[in-house]
Amino acid sequence: MGPTPDPAARPLTVGEAINLAHAHWNAGQAAQAEHVCLRVLDAAPDQPDARHLLGLIAHTYGHPDLALAHLRAACLPATAPAAYCSNLAEICRQQGRLEEAEAAARRAVAADPALADGWNNLGIILQEAGQLSASLECLRRVAALRPDNPQTHNNLGNTCKRLGDNPQALAHYRRALELDPDYAPALSNLAVALGEEGQHEAALAAIRRAIEIDPLVPQAVQILAALERARARHAPAHDGAAHPVPAPAADDERTQTEAEALLRAGQYVAAETLLRQALARGARHVALSRLLAFALQRQGKLGEARALLEQALRAHPGDAASRFDLAEILLAQGDFAAGWREYRYRYRLAHTAQRARHVQRPRWDGRPIPGQTLLIHDEQGYGDTFQFLHLLALARVRSGARVILEVKQACHALARRAGGFDEIVVAGSAPPAFDCHCELLSLPLALGLRLADLPVRTAYLQADPGRVAHWRSRLAALPRPLVGLVWAGSPSHPRDAQRSLALADLAPLAQPGVTFVGLQQGDAAAQADTPVPGLAMVSLSREIRDFDDTAAILTLLDVLISVDSAPAHLAGALGRPAWVLLPFVPDWRWLLERADTPWYPSLRLFRQPAAQTWRPVLDEVAGALRALRADTR
Repeated sequence: MGPTPDPAARPLTVGEAINLAHAHWNAGQAAQAEHVCLRVLDAAPDQPDARHLLGLIAHTYGHPDLALAHLRAACLPATAPAAYCSNLAEICRQQGRLEEAEAAARRAVAADPALADGWNNLGIILQEAGQLSASLECLRRVAALRPDNPQTHNNLGNTCKRLGDNPQALAHYRRALELDPDYAPALSNLAVALGEEGQHEAALAAIRRAIEIDPLVPQAVQILAALERARARHAPAHDGAAHPVPAPAADDERTQTEAEALLRAGQYVAAETLLRQALARGARHVALSRLLAFALQRQGKLGEARALLEQALRAHPGDAASRFDLAEILLAQGDFAAGWREYRYRYRLAHTAQRARHVQRPRWDGRPIPGQTLLIHDEQGYGDTFQFLHLLALARVRSGARVILEVKQACHALARRAGGFDEIVVAGSAPPAFDCHCELLSLPLALGLRLADLPVRTAYLQADPGRVAHWRSRLAALPRPLVGLVWAGSPSHPRDAQRSLALADLAPLAQPGVTFVGLQQGDAAAQADTPVPGLAMVSLSREIRDFDDTAAILTLLDVLISVDSAPAHLAGALGRPAWVLLPFVPDWRWLLERADTPWYPSLRLFRQPAAQTWRPVLDEVAGALRALRADTR
């Protein structure tokens, strides 16, 4: 929902409300856009502009019946805009309602003969209905209106191919690729047309290039398999070497169920044994390879897991889950070039798709865009925001654009003091108009960030001077060294059980002459109500109002000791010393087998030597504390 309106503010007119709703929608703020549209309908039932936008929102978020109902209502008036009718036509086409789709598209182009989208939608509808000559005529109109549009030539190629004119189809696909060499659908279609011409090697090169650009391009895997079979028919006979007989599908499914249960129970070695046996007998279910890679990764065998995922993806390049798992391994290994490329699929999984933000502007790809406006917005957790604000100023320089930064309210004040932008807005408020966007965690891909580039900036966040003065007074009477403690992360994190501790677990850190300062937030903060023997601690948890308070306290401490959490990232972004306690297989951003992190030079990492073994870590930290106490004296 959007921010609470000011009761004293002038009520919006319907036109102003619709403009506000579109500003939210363009920025990918679907909930806010929907809220405004529903308020409009409360005042003006069936208002066409609100109905149209609600239809687009419903369609984007996978509610086809609701989308159709809204768009039909938007198009009821005889004066409905041509674009509304064109959108209704496309939604009907996607639902297989070709007759209604054609009627809506013809209405759109009758209302506005210069509407390229209307002619394009009509051309595709007629193509699917088998009216190929009429489709060709429509799409030629589109080409006249948009001669340099790659999608137009790709669509023309598809109709020509259905008409049996393969040479003309090839010409259009090639023209599309001249306009955009990375247009994966045209490469995929080109591969099919080349294959039908018997040009198997060129066809295979085209489909492999399509998959390299976008592994999830529709039907690409099937096209690749068909082309490989076609080439094999023209190749010399196979030597007859024996191969394992594939296991029955039922066996694969049973193995998958058993392996998933073992993995949930943390029995990674047993899961590995089960899955290796299944794959050795010829199981080909891609999920089994991914589960084995998961079991290996949880045991710290990242090299083996990577090799297995890469092998699986050569056979099944469209498996988004395997690509995301591979991304985390690549990034942990410091292979940023490949890792950021795979990390772009983080919102293509079944359980993450609903969290995807559907911004109605293109994503910035790192090219200079002087004179344009770039919206950079946060995503995921607070720690991610603190970490990737690191790159904001570089993105501004590289793009040459006017940069609008959008962050959550809790990070807003800290981000505002960091600079690197032209304007900052709070998440949920409608930003000014912009030309393209980029998530903070997509900046590394756009910027081509490599491990050797880090750190791009240090101490790029600053505490509020007024808060620092307040907390200096509050902490003045406490004997040094002052050591902050954060023992638990967010319990909603999928791997929180591996990274978080209980306050009582930190008892080995207790030693005379050290004042521990509790900064823990959330439910785990209540653990400070039970004293830990020998641990002289002052809990500030109930006094901390927000991250500005935490930042101010961090500037006054001698060191922060924290599990992998937002305060650890905040300390690093402030350039303050922090010791981070990491599980045996940590989050990818901490890399592997090093006691430092290139993201934050002020941080020191303490890693578990084996899974669920915190005591050696705590003993090492206790030794570091003794050295700190001696230095403080």
